[in-house]
Amino acid sequence: MTALVSVSIALVPITAFGCAAFARLMRQHKIGQHVRVLGPEGHSSKAGTPTLGGLVVLSAWAIAVLFLWPAVQWARPVGFVLTAGALHGGIGLLDDLWSLRRRRSLGLAARWKLLLGSVAAIALFFAFRDAIVVPQRIPFSTATVALPPIATFLLVWIGFLATTNSMNLADGLDGLAGGLAALILIGLLVLSPTQLTSVTLLPLLGTLLGFLWVNVHPASLFLGDVGSFGLGGIVTAVSLSTGTILFLPLLAGVLVLEAGSVMLQVAWYRIAGVRLFKMSPLHHHFEASIDARHPHLLRGFAWPETRTTVRFWLAQAVFVGLAVWAAVGR
Repeated sequence: MTALVSVSIALVPITAFGCAAFARLMRQHKIGQHVRVLGPEGHSSKAGTPTLGGLVVLSAWAIAVLFLWPAVQWARPVGFVLTAGALHGGIGLLDDLWSLRRRRSLGLAARWKLLLGSVAAIALFFAFRDAIVVPQRIPFSTATVALPPIATFLLVWIGFLATTNSMNLADGLDGLAGGLAALILIGLLVLSPTQLTSVTLLPLLGTLLGFLWVNVHPASLFLGDVGSFGLGGIVTAVSLSTGTILFLPLLAGVLVLEAGSVMLQVAWYRIAGVRLFKMSPLHHHFEASIDARHPHLLRGFAWPETRTTVRFWLAQAVFVGLAVWAAVGR
């Protein structure tokens, strides 16, 4: 445990310095983020900011976990979490590289992301079935449920697709996705305070804190899809292997709201011919912009980016508290 805590704390400055050096390297080679034309007007200044910071975060985390893995006797659940992070991070990396190559904010088409995510989920289910098929805890109850194989498969497939894409949608403001992920990881540690969970999540918390040093507004390095998809894969894998996947919709409540806002926006526009939100995902509805661009039903807000980010962090902290209450307040 002493080695685990020491490594996790050391990862904060190591990741911060590594991310700063990586950002300088990307800037020297003029490799940066392309901003969506239809995005908030204030985001135009972010164009050219170095991206792919998730590579540093995931690499530092994986090296640390491999270093600490002998302490838990090479447990299969740890391998499951590492593989899930690597596979989904790889999907995000493909998306990032395609976006940089095309010099556009959009990379892979949505259907390709869903296809690759589905393939990754299926592969993980069959490769690590022993780490996945565990009794799942039921929120607000002392009971657990042993799901049949087909239900477990559907839970794995939907869980990975939903969490990775929701985390990707939340990665739209400086520091937002990193802060949300850190809070969700803390919640998972509280829900399942085991050695296996600690070995996988404490080092990741250290790397995320180091990354946030360079990612808070104004960000000098973006997480990139490699980071958001990788973090979503890790969160889902930990939830499945610890039997807490049914807590995830509550634990990651802000991610649910972000994804839900996109689906509602599309559905409402198709049904009523008018937008529901000023802009989706949800954080853009609260964010300041020069004009609303299009008529919308719900009154928009004009919060500065930093205020929006911090308030979404606070909302996520409340969701974590609710998830913990659902586990212990029975």
